[in-house]
Amino acid sequence: MNQLFESKAIYRIEYELILNVQKFRADRGWSQRVLSGKMGLTGAFVGNCESLDQDQKYNVRHMGILKKVFAFESLDDFFPNGIPKDEQIVIKYKKVPKKKADGTDSKLMENVVVDIVVVDAETKAEGNKQNKK
Repeated sequence: MNQLFESKAIYRIEYELILNVQKFRADRGWSQRVLSGKMGLTGAFVGNCESLDQDQKYNVRHMGILKKVFAFESLDDFFPNGIPKDEQIVIKYKKVPKKKADGTDSKLMENVVVDIVVVDAETKAEGNKQNKK
């Protein structure tokens, strides 16, 4: 499956937050469902936030919950490399089969980022319109 997909326009800070939460979660050995449970949310919540196919993303309220779950002292701890630029991006990705423990392909798919394109727009709606052209 070599079809290329594109996310809707999102702010780089949203994308960096997703990547960093994935790392913090993986460092603790937690699955998406485990983190969702620790947050007191539905089992699919974190998976939806981490998926480029879904509109659901973390918001400020979720950051407060995640701060407690990860025992962070400050919201700055979410961005160990500094706050990302305030720009919109579109993520181009392909879907590939996840690997099973034995190395064979699973029926489940995961997204692999191919490219990140900066969108010159003031709002997400404007960014998504530009992306469709």
